[in-house]
Amino acid sequence: MAVVRGQLILPVTIMLLGSSAWAQQGDDGLPPPPDARAINEQAVFHLGLVINHYDTQQVVPVTRRQNDFYISNADLLHAGIPAEHLPQGEVNLSTLPNVRAEYDSEGQRLLLTVPKEWVPERDTAFSGNAKRSEPKYGQGALLNYDVYTSTTEHAGGQAALWHEFRYFNGNGTFSSTGSLRKTITGDMEQQEGYVRYDSTLTFLDEDDATQWDVGDVITDALTWSSSVRVGGLRYGRDFSLRPDLVTWPIPAFSGEAAVPTSVDVFINGYRAGNTQIQPGPFTLTNMPYINGAGDAVLVTTDALGRQVSTTLPFYVASDLLKPGLSDGAITVGSLRRNYGVDNFDYGPLVGSGSYRYGVNDYLTLEAHGEGAESLALGGAGAVVKLGRLGVVNSAWTQSHMYGEDGNQFTWGYQYNTSLFSVNTQHSRRTAAFGNLALYDQIGNYNDMRQGGERTPIASLSRNTDQYSLTFNMGNYGNVGAAWIGVRSFDNDKTELLNLSWSRNLWGSSSIYLAASRDNQQGDWTFAMSLQIPIGETDSAAITMEKTPDAGSTQRINYNHVMPTDGGFSWNMALARQADNKTYQQGTLGWRNNKVELQGGAYGERDMMTWWGEALGSVVLMDGQVFAANRINDAFAVISTGGHANVPVNYENQPVGVTDDNGYLLVSGVSAYYPASYSIDTLNLPADTRLKDTERKISLRRHSGYLVEFPMVQERVASVILHDENGEAIPVASLVDRTGKATAIVGYDGIAWLETLDDVNPLHVRLPEGGSCDASFTVAPNPEHKLQTYGPLTCRRNP
Repeated sequence: MAVVRGQLILPVTIMLLGSSAWAQQGDDGLPPPPDARAINEQAVFHLGLVINHYDTQQVVPVTRRQNDFYISNADLLHAGIPAEHLPQGEVNLSTLPNVRAEYDSEGQRLLLTVPKEWVPERDTAFSGNAKRSEPKYGQGALLNYDVYTSTTEHAGGQAALWHEFRYFNGNGTFSSTGSLRKTITGDMEQQEGYVRYDSTLTFLDEDDATQWDVGDVITDALTWSSSVRVGGLRYGRDFSLRPDLVTWPIPAFSGEAAVPTSVDVFINGYRAGNTQIQPGPFTLTNMPYINGAGDAVLVTTDALGRQVSTTLPFYVASDLLKPGLSDGAITVGSLRRNYGVDNFDYGPLVGSGSYRYGVNDYLTLEAHGEGAESLALGGAGAVVKLGRLGVVNSAWTQSHMYGEDGNQFTWGYQYNTSLFSVNTQHSRRTAAFGNLALYDQIGNYNDMRQGGERTPIASLSRNTDQYSLTFNMGNYGNVGAAWIGVRSFDNDKTELLNLSWSRNLWGSSSIYLAASRDNQQGDWTFAMSLQIPIGETDSAAITMEKTPDAGSTQRINYNHVMPTDGGFSWNMALARQADNKTYQQGTLGWRNNKVELQGGAYGERDMMTWWGEALGSVVLMDGQVFAANRINDAFAVISTGGHANVPVNYENQPVGVTDDNGYLLVSGVSAYYPASYSIDTLNLPADTRLKDTERKISLRRHSGYLVEFPMVQERVASVILHDENGEAIPVASLVDRTGKATAIVGYDGIAWLETLDDVNPLHVRLPEGGSCDASFTVAPNPEHKLQTYGPLTCRRNP
């Protein structure tokens, strides 16, 4: 039986008062005071609803009848109470088992205490619930270019031009890349003329994280399949369009709080952040990006300062997908041939598709298929998390190509911690296994039979085995080891062993040692590198290596990096080679916000190569042409409405000033990141009015956007008003102008007026009553300086 405690105050609404209450009235015609017995029969309150100390943020009607509280079934369901515990219609809280209701008269709240199993678990986003910024995009075009020329002693010279043309408008982007090569001197063996690489029309949908590509595309592939180039159509998921999404399962830590509580989370000893949780069961979601095995420590602090620490082990694998999340793509088109050699060489019609689906936090299923006129391939695989013991993956693929059946089997295991990681991957194939990467090979099979099978001329390896192991030894550095074994179908073997060790030394310097052994050749390769920073922009490196073919080599390198806002960079290198002449190299670079230039020389004596390069971008947007550094992703054009020399900041860092037309191009912008663009208004004329000085905008990938800061030049001035006696008009007098806002007179009779006309009549209302009139004419102000008129005589009206 519910327990009702507390004292009721005057309700918001009084209902069902008996007619007898109005029978007797005083001589003044007013009704008598309300009958307390009638109030106790029924009263309706509008109260805030609190369940187990959790404020539901609902204000609901609550009816009190004979010390019982009644709430509608719909309001309780909306507050999260399960339907199986509630009767239909109006609910008498006193009849609900193990439920207590208390009326908070001061806070005008109804405090409900229900069994904790009735309260739904609430998800609390650890990283906050910031709304995703909708990406902006505009209309425009750009041309990335890279002009390169070189000449080599006793060989000749050449020139090359690489380009990327890009046009974007709305959801679509068209991109085309290619290069033009020309031999200038000598007889260099290279392909001349223009070579087209890729021409693609792309449509993006960030809400669904999907992408359409029409033109030259690359098929989607899984870790156990291959990609090929196709001229055709591709549609699939692209999670890079939504960097706000975490696609793999992140541990969710659950608990229960009796009162509002603060939670601090420590991941592997480092504080990851803090959040607030409401009373009741809770689950922390959207934890910081973590991977591998580790420990999370949750420290809860209640309102009284009491702390409870809980340690929870976890294992996170980014190879998995979240439950219910899918990934994949499908591609249909003609197989691309002679890429980078022939501009329009397309082969047979083919199709390819991949799909991944997250079943739960421990299992992700995978599937892949390929098809052509004489090819059918299908495969299935899975990625399984073994609790906190790591992740295994496995896949089986069956193919039928040119009348031959083949298969492929792959499997692997990964385990990562902050101290060490283990990774293995294996594959086994039959000789007749085929896929799109082998399908278009001319003369794919020999006519000769070996062991009853036709042997493919081009094939993948028969066996592949990879093992890697890394250790983090703290102050003693990091150790890594890897072994790779490959066996072909003619039983040729390649077995490589790689060992490495790296460690930080004084300051930011570091040392790196590596050794590699070719098991078939029986020899070793050794290398050592010492990196020494010098100041903030310079560094030196000493490298020594010994290989079976080239002998020993010692190299010293000095490097000066280019400042982020432009300037000069250079590097010099000298290498002593045991089996060759001394190698020397020197490079000089310079960059501003419009172009980057580089040049230098490298090689051995009597075989030096001299080269030069210019790279950048030309942008067309909003009817303006801009020169900029090379733009690989997105860019923004700042417009200040024709005002020149306005300083512009990107992420609170100055990036330049607007040109004579009031524009500035900001290159190097990361797509989908809500960056801050702002202008510095300190040097703007005093008569300039701005709507805003900062905007936070995210941009669509491979596009540009016009960020506008509208500015309006207004005619403004200060006026000094005196009466007929030369005394200042009293403070708080009001200056009226037809169709304009009223201004207030301050000390010394000064008033600030905006939106002035050529001739401005003023009507002044005085504080003590009465009024006076004045007028003045605005003089030309070509330099937009702040002007003051007066003293003007304000003549009192009769």
